[in-house]
Amino acid sequence: MQQYYSSGGGRSMLHVVIVNNTVLPLAQCRTPSALLVSNFTVSPDLKTPEKLMVTTTVLMTVLGTALFAVGILGRFSGRHRGHSAATRIFFRASFALFLPFMSYMFSQAHSNRQTPRAQLILLWMLLVELLRKKVYAMVAPAPDTFARGVGRYSLFDAVEEAARMVWIGYLIYSYVHGFGVKSFFIILWIFSIAKLCKRAICIHLAKDSFDLAKNATLVSGYMAQLVGAQRQLRQPVDDGDGGRGDSVMKTCNYVVMGESQLKKKETPHGIEIDDDDIEDILDGVESSTNTSSRASARPKHLVRVSTIWGLAESDKMFQDDERRRQKMKNICLGLALFKLLRRRMERCHMAETNTPQARAIVLQGLLALGGDADADAERAFEVVEMELRFLEEYYQAIIPLALPKPRIFIANFAFSIAFILLYCITVLLVTGNGNIFRVLGNLFQGLAGLSIDMVVQFQCFRHQVSFLFNMVCSSCDLIVTFLLTLTLLAVETYEFAQYLLSDWFAASILCNYARKPHLQEHRHARRAVKTALWVRHRSHPVIKVHQVTMLKLHQLHPRRLWVLVSRMLKRRLVGLHPAVVTTEAKVAIVTALRAILSSGGDYPFSHCMDVLRRHGFDTPNGVCDGSGGAATVILVWHLATELLERTGKPLSPKGKAVVTLSRYCAYLVSYEPGLLPDDKEWTEKTYRDMSAELDGFFRSCCTTTRRRDSLLQFYFNRAGKEESSPMARGVKLGGELKERAASSATASESVWTMLLEFWAELLVFVASRPSAGPDGHAVALANGGEFITHIWAMITHAGVRVHKHHDYQSIPVNHVMV
Repeated sequence: MQQYYSSGGGRSMLHVVIVNNTVLPLAQCRTPSALLVSNFTVSPDLKTPEKLMVTTTVLMTVLGTALFAVGILGRFSGRHRGHSAATRIFFRASFALFLPFMSYMFSQAHSNRQTPRAQLILLWMLLVELLRKKVYAMVAPAPDTFARGVGRYSLFDAVEEAARMVWIGYLIYSYVHGFGVKSFFIILWIFSIAKLCKRAICIHLAKDSFDLAKNATLVSGYMAQLVGAQRQLRQPVDDGDGGRGDSVMKTCNYVVMGESQLKKKETPHGIEIDDDDIEDILDGVESSTNTSSRASARPKHLVRVSTIWGLAESDKMFQDDERRRQKMKNICLGLALFKLLRRRMERCHMAETNTPQARAIVLQGLLALGGDADADAERAFEVVEMELRFLEEYYQAIIPLALPKPRIFIANFAFSIAFILLYCITVLLVTGNGNIFRVLGNLFQGLAGLSIDMVVQFQCFRHQVSFLFNMVCSSCDLIVTFLLTLTLLAVETYEFAQYLLSDWFAASILCNYARKPHLQEHRHARRAVKTALWVRHRSHPVIKVHQVTMLKLHQLHPRRLWVLVSRMLKRRLVGLHPAVVTTEAKVAIVTALRAILSSGGDYPFSHCMDVLRRHGFDTPNGVCDGSGGAATVILVWHLATELLERTGKPLSPKGKAVVTLSRYCAYLVSYEPGLLPDDKEWTEKTYRDMSAELDGFFRSCCTTTRRRDSLLQFYFNRAGKEESSPMARGVKLGGELKERAASSATASESVWTMLLEFWAELLVFVASRPSAGPDGHAVALANGGEFITHIWAMITHAGVRVHKHHDYQSIPVNHVMV
C-alpha cells in the first residue's frame, strides 16, 4: 500500500489513492476536497480523553436512538413504561464525564492555537447543556420527585444551569473572535438562555397552577365537598344488575379535567369550590347540555366521569364503535383516578376514606365494566395501568407534557428545531473560517463529483467514498459534532412524538370535545378524536411481573451476574425473566378484591386461610402461622408450589397463573420488601436465612430437576416428623400437595384452583398494607412499576385504610398507616 501526506492549515491529512491494491494516478481519480470535512481535526492517533469522549458520545447516541425507537413502538403496542435504573445511571454518568472531557480538550486546543477546534468545543458545551435536562426527563425519575414540593418544581436546577450558561458565555466573549462567527455564537447563546428562562418561568407558573402543583390540593378540597354532601355518586347504587359498571359511572362525579377553571376560595381547611359552582355540580348540571341557565356558568368547563359516559351514549361517533367508546372511557377514567391517587402520593387529605360510595365506585363500577368475569378483570387492570402511566409520566416528563395544552408544546418543539438549524449553520461557519458560501460550494462540488464518478467510473467513486469515510472516522471532532446534533434532534423528536401519542394528548382532545357542544358537529374535531383514539385503539396494555425461583437462586448462569449486581444495588437492572400476568390471575385477584370490599375493608390474614378450608385441605402445622411474618408465609408456600410443578409436562392455565403469582411474591420478598407488611430488615433476614438453608441443602445439585427431587426425597425421609425451619415446612407442604394432586385429574385441578385462590388472596392482603406506605410504591414506579401497585391503587380508591395495630394471631402490620 502506498500513501502520501499533504499538510495544510497546521493539519495532517491522510490521502489513500489505492483501489484494489493498484495505485491510481491522481489525474484519473480525484481526491475529494470538501472543506467541511478537511477543516475538522483529523488525528489518526487519538489521545485517551478523545477516545473516551468519542466512545461516550457513540454509546449515548446509540442508547438514545434505541430509547426513541422503543418508546415510540411502546406507545403503539401498549408496553410503554418508565426506563430502568440502569438507563438513568448510564445517562447521568455520561453527562458527568462530558464536562472534564470538554474542559481538557478546550484547554489543549486553546494552548495549541487551534481556534476552530476550540470554538467547536464551545458549541458542544451549548448542545450538552440543552441535552442534559431533556435526557434526564426521558429516563425514570428519582423517587423523591413523587413527594410534595420536592424536586418537581424546584428552581435549584435552573440556578445550576444558569451558572453553567454564564460560564459558557464568558468563554464565548473571551475566545471567539470575528464578527460573523461571534454573532452566530451570541445568537446561539441567547437561544440557550431563552430556553433556560422559559423553563424557569414554567416552573414559577407551575408552582401556582391549579393544573399542576396545586392540583392535588384542589382535588382534595373538591372531593371533601362531594363526600360532605354524600354526592360522589349523584344517586344511590342499587345492589342488582342495574347498579353495575356503566350504570355506576353514569352518576360518578369524579373530576376528569377543567377543575382549575372553577371559582375557588381559600379556607383554613384548604381550597374549596365556590358555593354556586359546587351547587351546580351537586345538582347534576352537565357541561354538554344547554337546557339550564346554569349550564352557561363556569361548571361547563368541568368534565366529570359522568360527562364522558353521557357523551358515549349521546354521540353517534361512539355509538357506532364499541371499542372506540371503551377506549375513550378507559382513558378518561384513568385520568380521573390518577388525580385521586396523586393526593395519596403527596400526602393530601383523602376525604373518601371508609365511605360506602367510594367502595361502590370500585366494587360495582371499576370492577364490573366488562360484562363477565374475564372482561371485568381485564378492563379493571387496563384502566389502572393507564392511571399509573399518567402518574409515572407526570412526575417523569417535562412540565408541558403534564399540562394538556398542545400549542405550548408545539411552539417549544419549533423553537428547538430552529436552534438546531442555527447550530448547523454555525458549525459550517466555524469549519469554513467564517465563509459559509465557500463551504457550501465545496460540499456541492464534492457531491457533484461523487455523482459524476459514480456514473462514469465506479472505481473512482469507490475511492472517493472510502477516502471520505476514512477521514470522517479519523476525525473525533466530526464524530462528536454529528452525534451530538443527531442526539438532540432525536430527543426533541422523541419528546414531541411521545406527547402526540400519549394518553395526555388524547385526554385533552376528548375533554375539549366533551365540554364544547359546537365541536361535536365540527368535521375536523371529530376527525381529530377518531385519530387520537385510533392510535390508542391499536395499543393494548400488557402487564408483566418479574420472577424469582428459590430453586434457581444459586445456579451458575450467564445472567446471574446481572442479578447479583441488581441485588447489590437493590434495584432491578437486568437479568430477571418477566412473565405476563394472565387473565386467570387477574380474575382471581378481582375476586379477592370483591371479597375485601364486600366485607367493608376489614381483611385479616385468616381470610387467606379460609381458602384452604373451603377446599377441604388440612395444612401441616406451622405452614399457615403468621407470626413469622408475610415473608415467611410467602417463602414457605412458594417452595411448596415449586415442588408441585412437574417437569416436562405443560401446566394448565390455572397452573401457569399460580406459578406466576408464586414467583412474583418471591420476587417481592427478594427485591421489594417495602411493599410487604413486615419490617424491611425482617423481610431481608428471612430471605437470607431461607437462601442459606437451601444453599447448604443443595450443595452439589446443579439442575432444577435434581434439586426438586432432592427436596421430595427429604420429605419422604422425614414423613410424620414435626418441622420447624421454613424450608422444611415448605417441603412438607409441597409433598402433601403433590400426593393429593397425584390421586386423580380432578384432585390435581382442585389443588391448582385452591392455590390460585390462595395466592390471589395473599397478594391482595399484602398489597393493602405496605410497610413503606406510598413511598414504597413511588420508588417502584420510579423504577418501572410493580404489579402489586395496581392492586394497592384499587384498594386506595375504594377508601380502604389499614390502621396501626399489632395482631399476633395474624401477620403483624408495621408502624405505617397505609
